[in-house]
Order: sequence, then C-alpha cells, then structure tokens
Amino acid sequence: METKKEHFAKLLLGEELSAGGKGISSALAISNTITNLSASIFGEVYRVEPFSNECNFRWKRDIDWLLPVCDQIVEFVPSSQTLEDGSIREVTVIKQRSDLNVSLHALCKLDAMLIDSLDSFTKSVLV
Repeated sequence: METKKEHFAKLLLGEELSAGGKGISSALAISNTITNLSASIFGEVYRVEPFSNECNFRWKRDIDWLLPVCDQIVEFVPSSQTLEDGSIREVTVIKQRSDLNVSLHALCKLDAMLIDSLDSFTKSVLV
C-alpha cells in the first residue's frame, strides 16, 4: 500500500519510476506507466487464451490506482464571475484537460471491451 501511495505521488509530480524521476509531464508519466503495466501483464502472447485470474486482478487493481491520477491533471481556463453588485470579474478556474476527458472515456470503454473479450475465451485442447 505504501509503495502504491509513493508511486501515486510521483505520478502527480510528473515522475515515473522507469524515467528516473526526470520530471516529465504527468500525462506522459501515466501513459508510460500504463504501457509498462500492459507489457508486464500481457507479455508475449503466442495464442489467444483466457485472462488468468491473477493477471485480471493485477490489471484491475493497478488501473484503479492509475486512473484517478488523471483527474488531477488540470488546466487553468479564463472565466467570468458576476459579483453581488452586478460587476463582472475575470477569474481563472480549474478544469480537467479536455483531451484527457475525451480520451479517458474512450479508453475505459476499450478496456472494458478487451477484458470482456478475454474473459469470454474458454480453454480448449488442440487435437
């Protein structure tokens, strides 16, 4: 748990364990981490077969730790605010980056489709 918390904090700061903590963007750090996770879980696949319970658990656990980091990748956007006296002030508000908002929704759908497909395979013996 402590290792996950430390890794989470490093991702928020734009560090990544495989990058040596050189201060890359948070989005790139998360992308690299998910790529490394998929490589370690899926490895070299020589045939289509069911996803093992251990791999399935590890994938879901790690993705559930990584995706909330994306909620913290924000941009500052100019906005206006009307005060009680009717005057309008320009302020800066924080919102999630629009590219991440769109991409994450699509990636979550693809992830669910991939897991469903892998779970639907059955083990069979080749004759």
